[in-house]
Amino acid sequence: MTIPQQFSKEGQEPNSALGRFEASRVMDFDKWHDGIGYDLAALRELSPAERKHVEASLIQSGNRNWRDIEALAVLDTPAAREALRAAMSDPDPEVRNAVTRFAPHLISAAARTASLVAALESAEFYGGLTQTLLEVQEHHPPEVIEALLHGALDREGEMACHFAARLFFLHGKASSAFDWEHRPFFLRFNTADRPAREAVFCELCAKIGVNPAKFLDRAKPGLASEATHKKRS
Repeated sequence: MTIPQQFSKEGQEPNSALGRFEASRVMDFDKWHDGIGYDLAALRELSPAERKHVEASLIQSGNRNWRDIEALAVLDTPAAREALRAAMSDPDPEVRNAVTRFAPHLISAAARTASLVAALESAEFYGGLTQTLLEVQEHHPPEVIEALLHGALDREGEMACHFAARLFFLHGKASSAFDWEHRPFFLRFNTADRPAREAVFCELCAKIGVNPAKFLDRAKPGLASEATHKKRS
């Protein structure tokens, strides 16, 4: 596809709305690490023709991420909404959760729940889990709470710590999503020792008023070792 001169990099004024928006799409370590999105203020300033050009670029992106989803949600055109609905089938949990976060009106509550549960079961830090845990604070039906409990019992140590912290917060036992007053308790979940994990899990359940029996009965036979966890990293 030939890009019209006014939309090409060579034809853009760096300080124009289009120039600023396109510059914000260039990723660097700080933007990635700090979770900085695209320049949405610049996006809102675009002319109709520029918005159409950006919309096509975002929809055709072969390496879509949460920033693309956020920008499509701001555009909120029929084509953008269609792309957002289609993104709920994306294999990347970060992309799916971005749709539930930035365009929840486009999906059903059941689809939102299913996406969160799937992410809680498999997503990794820097691979959608952080966004999932943020979303869980706003949407946590029983299925999501159960997924958090399974994760606190069965997922790798660092993740289990955060699952336990979210459960504490959602059950009114903590003042924040990771309350440092309870940090020593959360850190006890960071173990590959099965009896130790089950013991602290039972303590968690007692504190939040949950029967641990059915989770222990359905638990995985063992936890990943530290070596396995490092290999995955």
